[in-house]
Formats: sequence, C-alpha cells, structure tokens
Amino acid sequence: RTNQFKKQTTSQTYLISGKQWETHRRALNPAFHMNILNSFTHVIAQHGEELVEKLAATECKAIEISDYLFACILDTIIETSMGKELNSLRDPNNRYAHDFHKTSELLFKRMTNPLLGWDFIFKRTNMYREMSASLAVIHQLMTSVVDARIEALKQQQALQIELPSSDALVEGIRKQRRTLLDTLLTTQIDGEQLTRSDICDEVNTFVFAGVDTTTAAMCFVLYSLGKYPLEQQKLLVEIREVVHGELTTEAVNSLTYLDMFLKEVLRFYTVVPLTGRQTTEETVIGGRRYCAGITLWINLYGLAHDERYFDEPHEFRPLRFAQTQSERLPPYVYIPFSGGPHICIGRKYALLIMKIITVQILRKFEVKLRDPAEKLVLQAQMVLKALQGFNLIFLPRLEADTMAA
Repeated sequence: RTNQFKKQTTSQTYLISGKQWETHRRALNPAFHMNILNSFTHVIAQHGEELVEKLAATECKAIEISDYLFACILDTIIETSMGKELNSLRDPNNRYAHDFHKTSELLFKRMTNPLLGWDFIFKRTNMYREMSASLAVIHQLMTSVVDARIEALKQQQALQIELPSSDALVEGIRKQRRTLLDTLLTTQIDGEQLTRSDICDEVNTFVFAGVDTTTAAMCFVLYSLGKYPLEQQKLLVEIREVVHGELTTEAVNSLTYLDMFLKEVLRFYTVVPLTGRQTTEETVIGGRRYCAGITLWINLYGLAHDERYFDEPHEFRPLRFAQTQSERLPPYVYIPFSGGPHICIGRKYALLIMKIITVQILRKFEVKLRDPAEKLVLQAQMVLKALQGFNLIFLPRLEADTMAA
C-alpha cells in the first residue's frame, strides 16, 4: 500500500527496486533509535492532552471517535517526523487533514477497481483530477517544511553552531528535536545525499502509512476498552500503581498488562488484514513452486484467528500474550506489523503513541459503548474499519479517582 502511495505522490510512476528499498531502509533506521523515540514522549503527551480536552468537551454525549483520533495522531506524527505544528485537532477545517483523508479514500477506490489501475484510463477520470488537487496541497506542505529545514541546516553549517530552533524561519515549527526529516537530510548513501524528491517521498510515505494504521489501531483500542469493562478496570489499576505524575517513556513501557492488552487488540482486530510479498527469484513455498515476479498475498487476519495457533481465537484474552504462553507461538504467526526484513520500521513508535494516549484517556475517563448490544461490522479498506464507526461515550472520572490515577 505504501508503494501505491509513492507511485501516486510523485511526478512519475515507478516501482521501488529491492536495492533502492534496502539502501533507503538503512538510511531511515537511525531515525527510529529508541533514544530518539524517547525524546518524542513529551510531544506525544501534549497532543494527547489536547485530545483529552476535546473529549471532555463532549459532555458525556456519544461520539464517533475516528475523526478525533485521526486529527490527534496526524498532528503527533507530523510534528515528530517533521517538526511542524499542524493543529488539525483544534482546526476541524484544516485543509491538509481534509486532503489527506480524500487521498486515502481515492487511493482505495483506485486499488479496488482493476480498470483504474491503467494510467491511460485513470488520468481521464474525475477521480484523477480530485486526487491531483488533494496531492498538490500535501506536496505544498511537505515542500515548505523540507525547504525550511534545509535552509536551517545550511545556516547551521555556515555558522558552525547548533541552531536551537528553526522557529525564526517558519512559523509553526517548534524547537527542533532529531526527527525523521533531519535523518534523511543528513544521511549519505555511497557518499551521496538523498535527493530532495527521495526525501519528500519517504516523509510522505511514513506519514501516510503511520497515521492511517495507528488511527485504526487506536479506534479498536478504545472500542475494546468499552466492550470489555473488566479489562478496562485491570488497566486502570495497573496505571494507578505504576504511573505517577508526568508520563515518561519508562513508565508507560513498564505497564505489562497494557502491553498484553494492545497485543491482543492487534491480534483480535487485525488492523492490516492482508499484506503482500513479491518473489525476486523462483521460490518454493508449501510444496508449490512460484516463478520470479509473482505477488503472494498473506492472510494476516486468518493467521491471527487460526485455532491451530491460538486457543479460542475468537475470544478476547490479553493474557494469551503472557510471556510463557506467547513463547509457544511459532515464528511469523503473530505479525501485526508484518515480519522479516520488511517489518514495519515504525512499530515501536506507533506502540509508544498508542500507550501514551491510552493511559491519558484512562486516567481521565471511563470509556463506554453507546450501545453495548450493537454488533461491530468489520470492513476491510486500506486498513480494517467498522462499517458504522466507533460510537463511544467518555464519562469523566471522579476527582478522587483522577488524583489517585
């Protein structure tokens, strides 16, 4: 899916070669070092607090949570990957957020229509014109931020001092931490820096894929909190015992039951239900021979609900991921972030966002379903979604409970 996005967001249609992917992956790895991810905790928590304020303003009324989470996570990922404040959660009419949504919707429609896979036909449709207009807005934002940071790095090099911030260059860019963009701008491959086009493509792809999947995952996390109140209570008890005062990476990573709960959510509601791999040479799998250039689809949802590997797979049981039980799982059975060399590079980053936001919400609210009897109808699009959305109620906890948390 990310390759499809790259093909749509550049001026030319292309396929990423294995060599190109490998070199770019090496360039990106340092951006996801734990020391860098840990430096994002404060920023993630700030956006989480903004989300909490929005939920408090609903005054216990039932809401569909998807758009709230989308805006919060979009703001978080844009700022931590690029250093840019987007403020889409505070601004419901934010143009970038709107066009991001629109691009995702149109991409899915194109991917599921074989006729539109042919550029000759697609470029003659209204869909193509709509997508081009939305992508122009996305490109404009990305280009302005990349150019501002390039200029800041040039000034830093010329003055031979470390710039404390790029605030003076572009309004809305906070004091700089090490971001994905910084890594791409300063990385060299075989003695050469990435091109400006390569940098924009990588940032676009990371933001697009990260926002979509993390938002879907958090929707299912909050739905599960309302669906399984006993699990919610267990998590609250753990949070009260472990987290005191300001959130830290160390504290949230010490929440062992929360970790098991998130793993079970990602198994039970397989956010990316299907993934593909293309053979680069003749390959034998399960006794069948495939020639080079064949795309093989892996049913991740089926694996995650296969009773050969998971006891009572259609029951929601976080304790199945207790250490002694999870160690018995065969390799590549539980792969919510894919597996092998192409495993999701941002998996730890996504989990950190999910943990922090979950803790912040649970400390302030009891999460309930609008209608506990309502059946959740799943729908596979770019990611797994609910046909009727996620309709939840957020009841403020008593002041004594909040202080105790």
